Amino acid sequence: MKQQIPASSTMEASGGMVSTASRQATNAGVEMLAKGGNAIDAAVASAFCLGVSEPQASGIGGQSMALVYLKEENRIFALDGSSRAPFELSPAENPERPIMLGLESSTVPSTVAALGYLHETYGKLPLHDILEPSVRACREGIEITPLIHRMLVKEKEHLIKDPSITKNFFHEKEPVDIGTYVYQPELARTFQRMAKHGWRDFYTGDIGKAIVEDMQKRGGLITEIDMNQIPIPVERETLHSTYRGYELYTYPPPGAGRVLVQILAILEGFPPDNLDTDEAIGAIISALAFRFALNYRERTPMHPDHYLQFVNQMLIDKGYAKETVKRINDIYKLALQDTFLPPPTSGETTHLSAADSDGNAVGITQSIELVFGSKTMAKDLGFFYNNYMSAFNYSDTSHPYYLLPGGRPWSSVAPVLLFENGKARYLLGSPGSARISTTLAQVITRLIDKGEPLDDAIASPRFHASHTGSLMIEHNRFSEEVNEALRLAGFKITKRGDYSFYLGCVQGIQLPKNKRERFFGVADPRRDGTARGPELNELGVDI
Repeated sequence: MKQQIPASSTMEASGGMVSTASRQATNAGVEMLAKGGNAIDAAVASAFCLGVSEPQASGIGGQSMALVYLKEENRIFALDGSSRAPFELSPAENPERPIMLGLESSTVPSTVAALGYLHETYGKLPLHDILEPSVRACREGIEITPLIHRMLVKEKEHLIKDPSITKNFFHEKEPVDIGTYVYQPELARTFQRMAKHGWRDFYTGDIGKAIVEDMQKRGGLITEIDMNQIPIPVERETLHSTYRGYELYTYPPPGAGRVLVQILAILEGFPPDNLDTDEAIGAIISALAFRFALNYRERTPMHPDHYLQFVNQMLIDKGYAKETVKRINDIYKLALQDTFLPPPTSGETTHLSAADSDGNAVGITQSIELVFGSKTMAKDLGFFYNNYMSAFNYSDTSHPYYLLPGGRPWSSVAPVLLFENGKARYLLGSPGSARISTTLAQVITRLIDKGEPLDDAIASPRFHASHTGSLMIEHNRFSEEVNEALRLAGFKITKRGDYSFYLGCVQGIQLPKNKRERFFGVADPRRDGTARGPELNELGVDI
């Protein structure tokens, strides 16, 4: 069925590319490239700015995970910027249900440590330059888009309880109107202090002290001990696999790159012509592959510190994928029965991709967990606290993500870098919690199996099949034949609108094959993103 694909935000450029979910964040990254910075500088500047311009999805009160490619060193690694559960916890006193709201639901924020470490270790520009666009966005204001307004309306009941939130984002107890410019002076001062005193001030300086004082006054769990144990990120080995001749590198535990690897390994067992999700057979095969891979991840959670020591890494083994292919061939119209219930993974997230003219590339997926995180804001500091306490297991003491003091929460991030003939070709990532891997798999199969251009692959119709058999679908963008086939296959259908917010938001970059080719950036039309890059003759010049 031929689809009317809206104009995505796309751009070609010779000097690099940045794609984010916000115009101001994209411009922040491009500004760093134009000043002579590298992809790390661009990505970090964009990541900080996203916390200003897309406050419902991320910010310095959350956590950030990165996939980094350093071309000159021929090195790819995953930067695990997980937050940490407070040390104040006592496992014997864990509640029966996840803590979802308020300061008590917040883990120790790690975004500042992750981005600070990444920039300090691999960036070129001074921190002051990196943070300046974020300060400017706070001072000049961000426009309330229909998407942000919808999220404010949805979460109004909780948000209006915090005066720090209502001061900037509400007027007379109602969310400010679409098109209104919101100014964030408290957040601007926080960034300015870090620019002057360094990012560690967030933990061990006056900012850290203000966070601890706020926690003490309002019943939070984070203490001075937590802040002094700075959550320095860990460089981890990536997961490596192949798909129809392409090499791919993606995120290891605590992320969910192994789900993406397994989905693609399963799909590789079918002829490309059978994987067109615009047709019934392709939709059913893909939906079952999604369900199998997600189900086995939930059944076999892995601790990030132990994963690479396991001999049996079944989920990324292609021999195991062949067995799954045989099962799918036998059960097109059979629903599976599952009993394992994982921790909640319904969080909100954002992703950005950045590449420079030297061939370095960085993808960062970051979050404050649910929309607007804990629904509370740090007093006089201007950022939303995360609610990652909801992303732990609360019942099984043997679970690798059982809630323990200092523990890391479970994550679904899966940024991916694909190589073609030994050269980096596509950098992709998406928000969407458990929907991240299925979103990326659909884009990759359209790129490789159908030969679609990157912008069409990202804008094309999408669905998600969960480990439990529920299925979200952009109903009107698929034929009735596809919708009915998925229903007959046993999936519980939830209809979503066209270009649904809930079905991911891919920020993608196609890197040039040679010096004559240009970078091509795409921002998913499902949210507010843009893609932009400088020309080579602009590099090293202020814009």
